[in-house]
Amino acid sequence: MKISDMVAKRTRRLLKGVARSAAVELERLRSIPGTPEELNFFYDVLEAAYVRNDPAPMLDARPDKDLFVGVYCMVVPEELIYAAGAIPVRLCAGCFESSQIGEDRVPRDGCPLVKSSMGLSMQKGLKVFDLCDIVAIPTTCDAKRKLGEELSAFKEVWMIETPHIKDADFSRRIWMEQMYALKAKLETVKRNGTRGKRINARRMAAAIQDTARAQAEMRRLLSLRSAEKPLIWGRQATAVVNAFAYAHVNRWTEAVTRLNNRLAAMAENDQPMADSGRPRIYIAGSPSLFPNLKIPTLVEEMGGVVVADESCAGDRYLYDPVGSTEKNLNDQMLGVASRYLAPCVCPSFTPNDDRLTLIQRMITDFAVDGVLYHVLKGCVVYDFEVNRVENALRNNQIPLLRVETDYNPEDVEQLRTRIEAFIEMLKSKRSRTKQAVS
Repeated sequence: MKISDMVAKRTRRLLKGVARSAAVELERLRSIPGTPEELNFFYDVLEAAYVRNDPAPMLDARPDKDLFVGVYCMVVPEELIYAAGAIPVRLCAGCFESSQIGEDRVPRDGCPLVKSSMGLSMQKGLKVFDLCDIVAIPTTCDAKRKLGEELSAFKEVWMIETPHIKDADFSRRIWMEQMYALKAKLETVKRNGTRGKRINARRMAAAIQDTARAQAEMRRLLSLRSAEKPLIWGRQATAVVNAFAYAHVNRWTEAVTRLNNRLAAMAENDQPMADSGRPRIYIAGSPSLFPNLKIPTLVEEMGGVVVADESCAGDRYLYDPVGSTEKNLNDQMLGVASRYLAPCVCPSFTPNDDRLTLIQRMITDFAVDGVLYHVLKGCVVYDFEVNRVENALRNNQIPLLRVETDYNPEDVEQLRTRIEAFIEMLKSKRSRTKQAVS
């Protein structure tokens, strides 16, 4: 067999496997009883990206004419990309099939997110990855730093040096320099005669406003999720935010607005999705990325309900708006730079007491019964902070369960047993508290 035939066969096998896993997860989501039809847009976005392999319509894009910028993590300002006339696509991947391919270049014990992303870049075929003309990667952790080096064999890569001490003057200075360097790079990206547009105050203002509308609806969704009677399942909400990676910001915002209006009506008419007797779970730690939603799914299959999370691909992704509304480009750049550095509580930063404050506030605001701490194997920075989080929660008498996993589906039953025991313990605790009060 020719080498080209072998590559083509391997590509077909990868795409078939990814599409099958995504279709199974989408069918699981769509079959949840009482699912509002307003969720269909987000499922369609994920289906377009991973099953139909045709993401352009959801991105409002012309594959042969538009510029596409792949991004990793949540500290790459998408406002700058839109202002340059390009389309951002978040490439943090959750596919088991591609993580196996990624092991050719990423250590076996490395982060599954990085392995999966690497595999989809090495093995061409999935268009959300193939479309990108350049990939912007922040050096938020060692794995992302080395990912950039390896990816450069397949794509043009723009590394963003990310300072890890946020409050220092030199960090803010370095970060601003990095933002201006990214701006200059985006303005000169070329593809088939199309070049990035010059970023001016008018274009920046429009991009900031578009993103701010998305962030406002995201905060509204979070507010609705804090209701005593759950209006949406956690795995559904995770899919909503995951879909932001593969949809144009304005289309996503319009869809979330419709969903929020529906959830508000459900609250007014006392039509919750789940009963209020379920333990309310907060997921901390590593992100859940489609189609790997096994952690929120297991929590809810075992009798809990995920009311919020702190994930960089979940509730934290779109929470903080840009503070500056100035029309001066320098002030806009300062506002954007501040938004992507100051409020970020990724454990790659140190000191990181802000993260403990955030988690404790969310525990109170969402009346959380227990925290499930999700560690992706090889994600050292999240694992490093588990003891600090557990100690902080002990003061609030909130139990924490740490689970470590990757994208391999074979550990589902083992995880199910542990999560089921955790949920049962929380139910017993709730029952004892209720009896003590009565």
